[in-house]
Amino acid sequence: MLEKLWKDIELIYESQFRLLKKPGYVDDIIIMSQDNYYYIHQISKRIEIKIEKNYNLVRMWGGDIPYDITNYKIYVKRGDQIYTSENSMIELTYKIITPLLRDSKLKQIGV
Repeated sequence: MLEKLWKDIELIYESQFRLLKKPGYVDDIIIMSQDNYYYIHQISKRIEIKIEKNYNLVRMWGGDIPYDITNYKIYVKRGDQIYTSENSMIELTYKIITPLLRDSKLKQIGV
């Protein structure tokens, strides 16, 4: 599920945030990209989300090991509250990004 969320955030970032000259916001939301993570901040509700994509280099060069070499982690903070349930973090993230995701998918198909 985190892999799908990563890809959805990547689509939003590429279609709406990448070309901004400096970190800017769209609909009260800032998305910043670094090497292996996206940082999302919903300004009005003081929600901060960080989703990381990490690679296991030992498995990557370790031959024919049948394990996934990529893992994802998500961190969510809302004001002073830190979320611990992965499902609730994913659900909250989708609540925030769904309008942007819809716009990005429409742009992708040319509407």
